[in-house]
Parts: sequence; structure tokens; C-alpha cells
Amino acid sequence: FDEFNRLEEEVLSAVSSQIQVIQAALKSRQPSITFMDREIDVDHNAGIFVTLNPAGKGYGGRSKLPDNLKQLFRSVAMTVPNFELIAEVILLSEGFGTAKVLGTKLVSLFSLSKQLLSPQQHYDWGLRALKTVLSIAGKLLRDARVAAAASSGPAADA
Repeated sequence: FDEFNRLEEEVLSAVSSQIQVIQAALKSRQPSITFMDREIDVDHNAGIFVTLNPAGKGYGGRSKLPDNLKQLFRSVAMTVPNFELIAEVILLSEGFGTAKVLGTKLVSLFSLSKQLLSPQQHYDWGLRALKTVLSIAGKLLRDARVAAAASSGPAADA
């Protein structure tokens, strides 16, 4: 179920009782259950997953889940990744000495571009695009170092 907490309270209550029946059947290894007046085989490899957004915080139409319903699931929290820290670590691993400053500036560029440029399908200001830019920057740095080493090598002495 996606955005489970957008369901109305009455629907949540009905769904929670059905989820309890399914979970009990899975735990007791029952071969089948009666679901809405129908006999249904139980797939013991099945799982029930729901997603929800927090109540409030700019997400309209969402309510908090009742405690009895929360107990039926294992909670997993998702957070927004720290782009600046990721950029700094990748830049350091690519050999940049000023990784913190460069990472902050690059993340600011991506953030401002996302906010100020008109939305286009070919614009991607997400983490994958940032990592691609950092990887290319690392390759350019390595290539520049190889070129500098080659130009100051034995051929320069001749």
C-alpha cells in the first residue's frame, strides 16, 4: 500500500483486521485463510508493506496511524541524504585537496539550478547526477596529473 495513512479511519480499521488475519496465517503456517468470504491459499513467502508520509509537515490529507495498526509493521525511517558530505567524501577519494569547499560549492550549484532553472525533463539535479559530475571531475584531475607528469618527464630534459 502506498501512502497508507491517506486512507480514512474506517478503511484503516477494516484493512488492519484483514492484515491481522493474514499475518496470523503466515505465523501459524496455515495453508489457507478465509478472506472476504473466499478461501484463499496463503503464500508463505509473502509480505505486506506499506508506505506513508508524516502527518502534517506539508503533507495534506494524512493522519497518524493508530497504535494497534503500527504494531503490525516494522518501522523503517527514511531521511534525505546529506549531499554535501557525500560530495566531500567522493571528492576526497578522487584526490581533491579542497574537497570540503568544492563539495559545498557544487552542492550549492545543484541546489540553485534545481530551484531557479525551469523544470525540464532533461535536467537532473539529483544525487545520481551529482555523483556522475564528481566522478568525471576525478577523471579529469587524474588525466591532468598524468599529463603534467608526462610533460615534466625525460622528454622535458632533452
